[in-house]
Amino acid sequence: MTRSIRKRFAVLGGPGDGLVVAEALHQAARAGEAVELVGFLNDVLPPGEMLQGVPVLGRFEDWKKLDPDILFSPAVQKVKDMQARVARIDSLGIPEERWGTVVHPRAVVASDVKVGAGAFIASCATVQPESRIGKFASLRAGAMLGHHCVVEDHGYVGPNTTMCGRSSVGFGAHLGPAAVLLDSKTLGSFSVAGIAAAVTKDVPDYWIVFGNPAVRVGTIKRVRGNE
Repeated sequence: MTRSIRKRFAVLGGPGDGLVVAEALHQAARAGEAVELVGFLNDVLPPGEMLQGVPVLGRFEDWKKLDPDILFSPAVQKVKDMQARVARIDSLGIPEERWGTVVHPRAVVASDVKVGAGAFIASCATVQPESRIGKFASLRAGAMLGHHCVVEDHGYVGPNTTMCGRSSVGFGAHLGPAAVLLDSKTLGSFSVAGIAAAVTKDVPDYWIVFGNPAVRVGTIKRVRGNE
């Protein structure tokens, strides 16, 4: 009988979303998956400080000092600040093969769904057939994705959201808690749909929308280089 190779993870983050990803890894290990959380990388907390029973191993840039078999999972997304967060991840120069995918054992993901490197799928999320989850995308607890949905790289799908069939969340976009994205509609790159928004029309890049039906209430300032 072939023994599974244990995947060792370090989480980039801290006491916020980092704990959510860390707990998913703990739960996966308890469910019998060959995974292990070895520590965190954090730019604020001192090395050696304990979180979830494992230490802070250093700053983000210290990934180069860790064993070459360790995989990394980012937990750095923040609404309205995604352009800076994407640039921070890119600046680290971590090879794609070192980014691990974390799926909570209580998530339901169809067998043909493609999930990118560095993505995270939380507990009770459901992803239906023919959907695609991009690199560094995050699906939070209770998110419901219909068939043929797309979440582009760095996209965020908040807790208890619904993406109806063939809808898409763009690069770095944020679908807020309990929001609904109507079938075949698109939430544009770096745009934000607020809490409980009912998105019934395509949302252009960098827009902020709220309400039922969702209407434009603001704009995300473009960072030079993203025009």
